[in-house]
Amino acid sequence: MTLKDDLQAIVKEADMDASIAVWHIESGEKTDVNGNGSFPMASVFKIPVIAAAGQQLKQGKFTLNDRILLKEEDKSAGSGILQFFEAGVNPTFRDLLTLMMIISDNTATDMNVALLGGALAIERYMHELGLNDIYLKMDCKNLLKGLWPAEIQDQPLEVIKEWSKDHDIVRDGVTFSRGSDNNVSTALAMNELVYKLFDGQIVEGELKDELLGIMYKQQLNQRLPRFLPAGVDFAHKTGTIGGVCNDSGVMTIGENNHAIVTAFTWWNDEPYWNKPQERIQRVFEVESAIGKVGRLVYDHYSTYSA
Repeated sequence: MTLKDDLQAIVKEADMDASIAVWHIESGEKTDVNGNGSFPMASVFKIPVIAAAGQQLKQGKFTLNDRILLKEEDKSAGSGILQFFEAGVNPTFRDLLTLMMIISDNTATDMNVALLGGALAIERYMHELGLNDIYLKMDCKNLLKGLWPAEIQDQPLEVIKEWSKDHDIVRDGVTFSRGSDNNVSTALAMNELVYKLFDGQIVEGELKDELLGIMYKQQLNQRLPRFLPAGVDFAHKTGTIGGVCNDSGVMTIGENNHAIVTAFTWWNDEPYWNKPQERIQRVFEVESAIGKVGRLVYDHYSTYSA
């Protein structure tokens, strides 16, 4: 069986829709399963954000030590800790990028997106890089708004949480669109972006090392790195929204042995919205399948030598 056959078998066994791409850097070998399929990025869109940050840092528009004031209106729901901080704290740009990447902090992300000129400015940069299958239309606040009906979208978070006890999320809105009106990418395009970061095509030298170093500090490691041996470095970013369950990054298999892997997946979570035990079991199955992808790639290239 080929690597592609094994990847297809994992997707089939997990009963999920997927776009998976693998790029072994040193050999140049590329493999994909539905690699051109367009999927919502969820929080994997934070990889384009850190790439755009690198570009603007290189241009001298900011430094990593610049401090950005947290205002009450900056706070975003969902993942992260800044939403619970008192307004007035003054993290550095480095802090905000770190929070965005390693714990997927939505407030830090939206502060970064605003600082960089907005979502469309980041999308334009992706297209300037030739990554025309990456679209970025929304920050976290607006992405999450699409989960709720229009009449409560602008209500306080407490109201939304109370509503959510008895109602499922909206599944036919822009948040789950696979089109250019949403934050979407193909696995192949995301692999290209990760390669440009890794290869120093976005930024070089110490700045490249610092941005990749942030990604190597990832705290959410239950997907692609799930079944890897202890000590394997993986600079990556996860993403979750509804049944969208993603991960993308570059794995260090050994010295001069690296593989870029992107797994965009989507499973039908609608039957589980009010069944927490069954939902947790299904999430476990999907994340384990993504973990099998990571381990498969590791094993496939672990004996590589130039």
